[in-house]
Amino acid sequence: MSSESVGILSSPDRSSSPSLTDQLVHNCYATSQISTEYPGETLHQIRSPGKRQLTIEESLGTTNDPKRICNSNLREQCDSKSTASITSCPSSASSNIIESISSLPPPPLSAEVTNWLDTFLAMSNEDRSRATEALIRTCSTNTLHLNHIKNQIEPYFQRDFIRDLPRELALHVLKYLPASDVARASRTCRSWYETCNDLLLWKRICQRKMIPLKKLRTIFDETIDNSWKRSYACHKHLEYVWQHEQSLPEPVILRGHEDFVITCLQFDGKRIVSGSDDNTLKVWSVATGKCEQTLIGHNGGVWCSEMTDDLIVSGSTDRTIRVWNINTGVCQHILYGHTSTVRCLALHGDIVVSGSRDATVRVWNIRTGERLHMLSGHTAAVRCVCYNGKYVVSGAYDHTIRVWLPDQEKCVHTLEGHTNRVYSLVFDGKHIVSGSLDCMIRVWDVEQGTCLHQLTGHLSLTSGMQLRGNILVSGNADSTVKIWNIESGKCLHTLAGRNKHASAVTWVQLVLNYVVSSGDDGTVKLWDINTGDFVRNLVTLDSMGSGGVVWRIKCTDSALVCAAGSRNSTEDTKVIMLDFDRTTICS
Repeated sequence: MSSESVGILSSPDRSSSPSLTDQLVHNCYATSQISTEYPGETLHQIRSPGKRQLTIEESLGTTNDPKRICNSNLREQCDSKSTASITSCPSSASSNIIESISSLPPPPLSAEVTNWLDTFLAMSNEDRSRATEALIRTCSTNTLHLNHIKNQIEPYFQRDFIRDLPRELALHVLKYLPASDVARASRTCRSWYETCNDLLLWKRICQRKMIPLKKLRTIFDETIDNSWKRSYACHKHLEYVWQHEQSLPEPVILRGHEDFVITCLQFDGKRIVSGSDDNTLKVWSVATGKCEQTLIGHNGGVWCSEMTDDLIVSGSTDRTIRVWNINTGVCQHILYGHTSTVRCLALHGDIVVSGSRDATVRVWNIRTGERLHMLSGHTAAVRCVCYNGKYVVSGAYDHTIRVWLPDQEKCVHTLEGHTNRVYSLVFDGKHIVSGSLDCMIRVWDVEQGTCLHQLTGHLSLTSGMQLRGNILVSGNADSTVKIWNIESGKCLHTLAGRNKHASAVTWVQLVLNYVVSSGDDGTVKLWDINTGDFVRNLVTLDSMGSGGVVWRIKCTDSALVCAAGSRNSTEDTKVIMLDFDRTTICS
């Protein structure tokens, strides 16, 4: 476990908690009383909240008993300290200390000082300001006098705005802070802890970072009572394990397709579905690592697949699409219509879109098995399709991308510009990004049908792409991975150098703040998406460099699944799973 994560499980660092400051008293006698109550600490140490800065997980790990006092508000300090002393230490010595602090009369003022104050109070505001400036200038040659003035003035400007503001306004202010700052602020005092530990505040923080609520039991259940704050801590722990954990998780090896190629891979966190050119698909349980179902029925190799919670859709060289029940393995529908290999699928809700080497795109309902629409217009094989519920986007070997309104069976845009086959597409509802054998990546506006940017830099076929917001990651047969900003059209990073893939990149995935890439060289690599730096190898096949290939990868935030094998029998065909979740407690 990481050093940061240890902080989550430990109680707060009491030595770094704020203690009574010089706001409580303004004379040496009271200071000596505080020193008696806090033996071994100097006045400077009392003022300071601590030498070292706390990590985010140490801050998150605040216990559910935040019995601290705040040094930013005099009333809370005096009240809480006197209450604690009276209830827990009712000795005469403690009572004398409290009495001395709270009821010690100020020394009497001389007649000269009293007359000066009367004169000062009789002045106008402008004259008071000038008199104050003159007093400070007069004291400027004496550091002790200036320091005394500073110590007297400072408490009047130390307002506890979190406690003084209405709770709704305080939460509104805090929601703009980074999570690490909110966590550290919660260690300031009792009232700040209660405000900073608000459930809705941490829910907003998690939603801003798209962190889901973790409902399973975790190792933080006993130390963090806020469910959304606990979910954030689990997320930060996952980020650490992906990047820093010295030993990789023990891989789970799933074998079942013999020496055939795994052509498609799906993973939803609970099940893995692998399709192969052995004409079958297999459904694997993540929990047990066992094959739950073998889906037999296709008369040709399986080339593409999609999955929902209860259904699997597969396309094959036998020109059919089959819909399977994921729990029973029963084929519920066989969708006939294509006259050549079904090469690609895109699923949205209950609607699946298929592209085929017969140059057509077809739209089906997977619940009823009904063919809804046929979209004709391409003049060569359709290689990739996307569907967002409104537009169907298809890329083909005729060098074009077409945008369709499927309900009208109408092509609204034909996007021309590539000079070779289109192999890959990503679509976010606004932008279409296409990769081609002409080494170019193009960014298109789906509404206008115009090319916004040409992304140049790759030297071969772009085999896979992933889009998150305006950040695009592309993997290429030239052995490099590039990170782009599609709004500006600029390449942010090229993931290369001495740790780059030794041959073609086969697939890319985005997970947390990392890029995961697989290659023909038999490795899976992890990269930092923000800096472009190589982090480490996640998978290295025994036959790396001598025939071993990682064909496909799929990731969730907590796990990596790879389809691996070889083209020359140097590596068994298998599915490899790495589980990075160290926070979930298995029941």
